[in-house]
Amino acid sequence: MELERISVVLRPRAPREALDLGAAMLRANAAAVWSAWFAFTVPVFVLCNALGVLLGLPWLGLVLVWWLKPLFDRLPLYVLSRAVFDRAPTWRETLRGQRQWSWRSTLAGLSWLRIDSNRALRLPLDLLEGAPRKQRSARWKVLRRRIVADTSLLTYGCLQFELVLFLSVWLLALLLIPHEWRPESLSDFFGRDVHDASTRWILLGATVAYLAMSAIEPLYVACGFALYLNRRTQLEAWDIDLAFRRLRARLQGLGKVLGVLLLCAGALPLSVHAAAAETPKPVVSSLDKVFGQAPDSEDRRFAEAATEVYRDPRFGGERKVRRWMFKYTPKPDTRVQEMPFPLLARVLAAVFKGLLWLLLIAAGAALAWFAWRWRGLLAPAADAPALALSHGLQVSAEAPAPLPADLAGATRALWQARRRREALALLYRGCVEHTAQLLQLPLSAEATEADWLRQAAAIEDSARAQRVVAIVRTWQFAAYAGRYPDDAAIEQLLSGWPAQTGAST
Repeated sequence: MELERISVVLRPRAPREALDLGAAMLRANAAAVWSAWFAFTVPVFVLCNALGVLLGLPWLGLVLVWWLKPLFDRLPLYVLSRAVFDRAPTWRETLRGQRQWSWRSTLAGLSWLRIDSNRALRLPLDLLEGAPRKQRSARWKVLRRRIVADTSLLTYGCLQFELVLFLSVWLLALLLIPHEWRPESLSDFFGRDVHDASTRWILLGATVAYLAMSAIEPLYVACGFALYLNRRTQLEAWDIDLAFRRLRARLQGLGKVLGVLLLCAGALPLSVHAAAAETPKPVVSSLDKVFGQAPDSEDRRFAEAATEVYRDPRFGGERKVRRWMFKYTPKPDTRVQEMPFPLLARVLAAVFKGLLWLLLIAAGAALAWFAWRWRGLLAPAADAPALALSHGLQVSAEAPAPLPADLAGATRALWQARRRREALALLYRGCVEHTAQLLQLPLSAEATEADWLRQAAAIEDSARAQRVVAIVRTWQFAAYAGRYPDDAAIEQLLSGWPAQTGAST
């Protein structure tokens, strides 16, 4: 992912601040989003309602349009995902670009995941990453952690906004109808007017519902996409990665500028410096010439100003304040009024008290059952896979593929095929596994390059320890700085252990 091209300020945000970011992205690309939205959804809306009228079920069009929301959500996501990196595509490019994305996740969203409250967060994970099903499931468990409540709240909030817009249009129309044309009551309206023109009223309601959906659904997708970007930034430290990339580019440009300045400085004649050194500096004779006044004159002026200020009645002296107060303050009545039916009151109080205790016990039992039932989801697993590793190696829930028997040959083949990153990743993985076997250590998905550099010091053979350090350093330079070695350096790394397990060094 080319993070340096992104137009959004990457930093960890609170979930509600990320929702504001989604609304801002939608406002900045409103023309591209809604042009593509209406270009695709208007024909679908017309076809669905025409099908409902032909079948004699005019309400079917409204239901179909609402059910096809996951299909429509692909359009705003395509526009926003391109707009944050380069530019917003046109509606024709958006429609043509739908062929690049898989349709399996959309079919799932139209079937068993249709009522999923986390659809806004799941959509960019399924469409933008395109990972296999098992890996996508593992990534989803990590991605949704700690923001499930926010995504569900986003879903229900947008649903309420659609309902508010739908009802507001009808209330506005009711206010604009002249009084003499209004029905006598709602029962007459629904019993006579709506029943007589049921098809027209349903089509009109479907149109209003479609307009409300068109106003809110792109906002729903944009906010979900912003939550996705924010979660990836939190887990993968995109902001730190981008800062290091910009720092590297800035230092490269600064090196050229410093070289030019040094050449210019070396060309200056030495006589200029000598003349500047011989120029006599003026000598100050007294403090009066330094400050331009007597040493204590400023103190006297400050004392006179402070005395003048304290003479002002607003800053000093005594004041008299008059205010109205009640002469006789009424005392609160603390007498307990006697109840007309003390026995019945006590019985009812005891009954309600018992019911409240039973309700409290039931709530505690329900919470305990819920905690026991979902304890695996509430507590993060110790071996949970990372969401994504931004530099090559990926750890998934399933067992990794075994290393090739000829590690050197496989690495050399990838390198000669111009797949340099994959070649170094394979060599680094083989180095890690062979080092773990040599030191009799368990493989850990949480171990970093720095950990393996420290483990290399425990190898008794100094030649092997130096080769481990060389391979790890080569992988770090390639993964983090984009600096790849030449062919001779690769051949030197592949000439012995661990690329060739039979070699002594």
